[in-house]
Amino acid sequence: MHRQQYGVPGLAAALIAFSVPAFAVELDIPGDYGNEAGCRHARTNDYSEDDMVLLTRKNVSTYVTMCSFVQIFPAEANSQVMIVTCGHEGQGETTLGLMRVQKSENDMDGYLVFDEAGTLWGKVGRCS
Repeated sequence: MHRQQYGVPGLAAALIAFSVPAFAVELDIPGDYGNEAGCRHARTNDYSEDDMVLLTRKNVSTYVTMCSFVQIFPAEANSQVMIVTCGHEGQGETTLGLMRVQKSENDMDGYLVFDEAGTLWGKVGRCS
């Protein structure tokens, strides 16, 4: 019978992988941002409006999709690129994707939210 030998480097890697605590990845924004319906959802938890877009430090949500940030990278043009996992209403699976959040040029306290294809999900402003 043959026993597999992992050695010290393999053992060390395994111990590190199982001992590193999970932590939440967060955008560096001071609060919640949304369109009118998104900010209303942030205040009341009502998501009955199908044009809702809400950006928080941990995720971006629409009427039927919520994407959580897995990793965030700084990018050019005053933006950040995120690896995201997304859940979709009516579907059991989770998808993996990319998103980009860019500081709005026309709005001092606003952001533009794009999916990986470059499609604009919405312009969001600071929720009060």
